[in-house]
Amino acid sequence: MADVYPSGSSPDNPERWFEYVAVIACRGNGPDAPDRVNCQFAISYCDTFQPGSSGPYSYIHRRVADDSGPLGTWEPLGPTCFRTDVPARSGESAPELTEAMILEQFHRTDFALPTMSIEPPDGRTLVNLPVFYELVWPDEGYEPGEIDTTDIIGFEVRIRPTLDSATYHFGDGTSAGPTTSLGGPHPNGDITHEYANAATVDPHITVVYGGEVSVDGGAWSTIPGTATIDGPLNPLEVLTSRNRLYDD
Repeated sequence: MADVYPSGSSPDNPERWFEYVAVIACRGNGPDAPDRVNCQFAISYCDTFQPGSSGPYSYIHRRVADDSGPLGTWEPLGPTCFRTDVPARSGESAPELTEAMILEQFHRTDFALPTMSIEPPDGRTLVNLPVFYELVWPDEGYEPGEIDTTDIIGFEVRIRPTLDSATYHFGDGTSAGPTTSLGGPHPNGDITHEYANAATVDPHITVVYGGEVSVDGGAWSTIPGTATIDGPLNPLEVLTSRNRLYDD
């Protein structure tokens, strides 16, 4: 298609050219909004009848254009399961979604900040008393397992964060991790710490996010990179407990 020109034009004399678009075969899509909707039919059709294709099942349209803009309406050409191979116009190769583009978008993800829940509550504990820590995901941002969907050069890109590791910083120079444990409350949480001295400390959690990516409804694959996110500080006052003896 990249080598095809309207009558009277050629690669040496490209006064006019064809513009192409691959419209995903789902109700609600059209040449001016080719990938607004993705549906199971378009995905499963190519998986079944064209395994190994980029998918999803789409219809190719083209129209004539020149430097002034479009010169006609879109006309259908036929179906394809190789949507990513459709060029934008005559004389141009199909746009290529690169690993670098995906990795850049991954680092732009609005990751959820790892929030720390502490027991005993209320920002106070005692010296030599076990403190229990738990990683809690806030409503804001994308936590592991949630999906951030975006468009990159016409491709629907879905990014799903994963938890690579979490490190629990206790604020006194010690830490636990990296680990995949989310900790937990008393008495069964497995992330605990005892403070040896009275002090005011600022424990927090650092999370390393991995990620998976799906392009145009395709299979999930691992993103070759990670993102390190620090959670907010949690002021904690460590107090000394003193026993007093009284005469009867």
